[in-house]
Amino acid sequence: MEVIFYILQDAVEIGLIWSLMTLGIFISFRVLEFADLTAEGAVTLGSAISVALLLNNVPPLVATIIALIGGFVAGAITGLLHTKLKIPAILAGIISMTGLYSINLRIMGKASIYVGDNSTIYSFFQTLIEEPFMAKTLTTIIVVVLIFLILYCFFGTEIGMSIRATGMNQKMARAQGINTDIMIILGLAIANALIALSGALSAQSDKSANMDIGKGTIVIGLASIILGEVIFGKRTFKNWLISVILGSVIYQALVGIAIALGLNPNDLKLLQAILIAFILAMPLIKKKQAKRSSRKEVVNHA
Repeated sequence: MEVIFYILQDAVEIGLIWSLMTLGIFISFRVLEFADLTAEGAVTLGSAISVALLLNNVPPLVATIIALIGGFVAGAITGLLHTKLKIPAILAGIISMTGLYSINLRIMGKASIYVGDNSTIYSFFQTLIEEPFMAKTLTTIIVVVLIFLILYCFFGTEIGMSIRATGMNQKMARAQGINTDIMIILGLAIANALIALSGALSAQSDKSANMDIGKGTIVIGLASIILGEVIFGKRTFKNWLISVILGSVIYQALVGIAIALGLNPNDLKLLQAILIAFILAMPLIKKKQAKRSSRKEVVNHA
């Protein structure tokens, strides 16, 4: 029972932080239908900027906001490469991700840096609540709820609906007078701002930043999105956003359970690959099951 408690605790703490990254990937891959690989560099960028600023005694909230802005700029650059230079989406993301590697290394100065005793965004509640888990979780919940409300309201505005329309059908959006290039740039900027924010929170939670934090983020994000969609559905946009957030928590819980069952940590990537393949196949499995059920009904009625 104690093991399950710790698994759920880690799933909530880590899953909520990574849910911001998942929301960013959701905007680029689902809303914009843009295969953006900038994410892996943007996560590291957010963590590098926040920790580097904290080491220079910049207030945690300011450091986090600057990290978010850094991700916004990175995403905008990817959008510019695609829309203005006509570079294919995947290549534009790869170019940005590759460039960010050197930029992140420049910011950190070495492969990994540590916050030490400097204050983080979690410090405020940690002074009020003795339990570190509760303090971190409460801080993250506030951030996630705030981001959720902002996204929900924003995508209900004219600009937000224009971004969604661009992702659905660019030609139709242009016919309606929407500047699709601007919408793509803005959408990718917002997506990578959220991804960088996730990296900043993760780094402050771990009190360190390293060059490997972004590895596999796209795969984890996509798996979380699909897992959330399959379990909770996507009936409305609000429901879709909530599904994405909960999918991230559930994904981390599944990984925690696998490790608790004795999985070698060195095999974690293999587990992730198998889990993601299974999650991606779930919609197809559901369709096949639905077809079999309908056939059985037809036979029974006959």
